[in-house]
Order: sequence, then C-alpha cells, then structure tokens
Amino acid sequence: MPTAPDSPRSEAELRRLARNPALLCVHQALMMSLFPMAILTVFQRDHLGLSVAEVMIVQAAFGASLAVLEFPSGYLADRIGYRPTMILASATAVVGWAIYSVATGFGSVVLGEVLLGASLSLVSGTSSALLYESLDERGRAGEFARWFGRSRFWGQIGEGSAALVAGVLFVYAERLPFQLMVVAWLLNVGVSLALIEPRYVRHRPEHALRHVLSLVRYVGHHARLRAVFAIAVTVGVGTFVPVWLVQLYATDAGVPLSWLGPIWAVANYVVALGSAASDRAGAAMGMNGVMLLCCGLLAVGFFGMGLTTAWWGFVFYFAFNLTRGLSAPLIAHAEQEAIPSGDRASLVSMRSLLFRAGFIAVGPAAGAAIDVHGQHAVLLGLGVLLVGAALVAWVILTRVPADASPTSPGRAPR
Repeated sequence: MPTAPDSPRSEAELRRLARNPALLCVHQALMMSLFPMAILTVFQRDHLGLSVAEVMIVQAAFGASLAVLEFPSGYLADRIGYRPTMILASATAVVGWAIYSVATGFGSVVLGEVLLGASLSLVSGTSSALLYESLDERGRAGEFARWFGRSRFWGQIGEGSAALVAGVLFVYAERLPFQLMVVAWLLNVGVSLALIEPRYVRHRPEHALRHVLSLVRYVGHHARLRAVFAIAVTVGVGTFVPVWLVQLYATDAGVPLSWLGPIWAVANYVVALGSAASDRAGAAMGMNGVMLLCCGLLAVGFFGMGLTTAWWGFVFYFAFNLTRGLSAPLIAHAEQEAIPSGDRASLVSMRSLLFRAGFIAVGPAAGAAIDVHGQHAVLLGLGVLLVGAALVAWVILTRVPADASPTSPGRAPR
C-alpha cells in the first residue's frame, strides 16, 4: 500500500534537493565519457580477434543483461529509493570496467559487458525518475524536458570529448581508455553519494507479483503510454544498431583509423545539439511533428549509408545522432506525464526492456548478415525494416491524444 511523503523539508534540505538536477547532469557526463567507444569494435576485432558476428553477440550479451535486469532494477529502485540505486549502479560499473581493462578474449569481454549492462539497468529509469520527482517536489515538473535535455547535452559532450582523445590514448596504451573508465565511475560513486532522495508516494505492496502485473495492465490499458513506448522502441533501435557498425563502415571505406575519434566526437556533439534543441523543436512542431522528422532522418541515415560507396559515406551516420538528440527528451517527458508517482523507474525500465529486446532481435542477425553480404546491402534492408516500423509507431502516436487516460481496469498501480 502507498505511504505518504514525510513532513515538509527544511530550507537546507530544499537547497540540497535543488542541486539534484545539476548533479544528475554531472553523473551523466561522467557516465557518457566513454573513452573506449570510438575504438571499441576495432579493439575487439583487431586486438582480441573477435569476428563482426561476435562483436554483435557481445553487444547482445550487454543487451540481454539489461533485458533480464531492466525491469527488476527499476522496480527495486522504486522500492528502496533512487539514491541508493544510483550508488549501487556506480559501484557495479567500477567492477565491470575493471574487468574489461584486463580482458583477453570473448569470455572476459562478455563478463565485463554483463556487469556494465547490470549497472546501466540500475541507472535506466532511476535517473529520470529521480530528476522528475526532484523537480516535482519543488513544483517545477514542467522543466523536466529542459533538464533532461541538459543532462543529455552534457552526456554527449562528455562522450564526444572523450572520443577526441580516444585514438591518442589507444595508440599510447590500448588498455588506457578502459582504465580511465574505472576512474570516471569512481567519481560517479561520489556524485551519487551527494544526491538527496526526493520525497514521493511509495508503494509498499503486500504481493509484489500482483503489483508487477498491475503495472503491465496499466501499460496495456493506457493508449498514450503504449504509443509513446512504441515510438521510443522503434526509433531507439533504429538509431542504436548503426552505432556498432559505423566504425567498421568507415574504416572499410578507407577512412584512416586516426579519424575515428573525431568522427565519434562530432557524432556526439550532434546528439548534444539535438538534445539542446529538442524542447524548442517540440514547442514549435509538437511531439508528432518532431517524431515524423525523426523518421525522415532515420531514412536519410540508412539509405544514405547503404547507397554510398565513397569514403565519406559515414557523414549520413550523423542523421541518426540528430534523431537521438531530438527524440529522447520529448519521449522521456511524455512518459513521465503518463506514469504515476512511485512507479516511475519501474515503467521507464519496462520501456527500456522492450528496446533492449528489440536490439537483441535485430543486432546479432544484422552482424551475421554483414559477415556474409556486406554492410551496404544490410543497411538498405535495415532501412526498409526499421524506418517502416518507426512510421507505423508514428501513425499510432498521432491517433492518441496527449491527455488520454488509461481505460478501466488500467488504473494507476497501488
């Protein structure tokens, strides 16, 4: 049964609570300062001897870890609190990157990815729930999309800046990018400790399974939330699969290895700019207009890369990055508006689980197909499949009003 929030906070506590959004931006920036990402698939293939199919299987293992733990971790966060969950996530990531930094082959890489997946599953849903509740407690929930966009902006700036030095670090010592990730996550342990737990209505269900089933029913009877989940998953998978292909696509086309860091940096700066512009774009075009634009950008990315054989074909990859930046804050805000307090992390994690399941279904199959048929043909096929799915989700979204409420028996879970 739900428990009511405590008595009003002191002025000192409110000042600490007001720091939560900025601290979450710092956490996101450190989390996304992924020094290994610009050279990850090259490291896995050329230094550890993995095939392209094995590279995609490794990412599927990461996705499977998320898929298995995504909803349970979100449910756990709603029960034990968002700050403790963020601390646990940071500590798990320290261990995962430490293992990755000494990986010698497929097995150790998979173990590292599984732990990193567990860490991200704990952050997924939890950080956005903590942000929304921190703002809502101060009567500023309307600023969520802006702060979420800022968090994404600084996260992508962190990832892009890390990518700029990734090549130099990799040449100097191929394990150094992974070791720096251990340091980044140790800093995030400190950031998580500095957070303050927001006050919100907490559900203390007598029967956890019944409560979980009520959450599933809530989504099943909430047409708006289903539509938001559908566009989030289809656009998300459409922008995520190319992330694991672009490095090999570029190098196979003749792009020098030293360019990978700058390309990755520019890609993340494009995401950052899209995130910064998302709130204004939503105000000007509406969510439906922005999501249709994102479907068009997906088509530009897939068909541009698939049809271009010149070395500069990688520039079409930036269309995926702009899509990620524009779509994420608006989707996150729409989710939070439709989700009841006390179950935010659970339901956002449920959507993330669906996204990871989608990648598991598409990613390894795409990698295996590339080993046989090459990247260009597979990118064209993925374009038909994923752009088509995104357009279907967009049609569903346009048919559901933004203020749609769940139909009985899909009441807010208790």
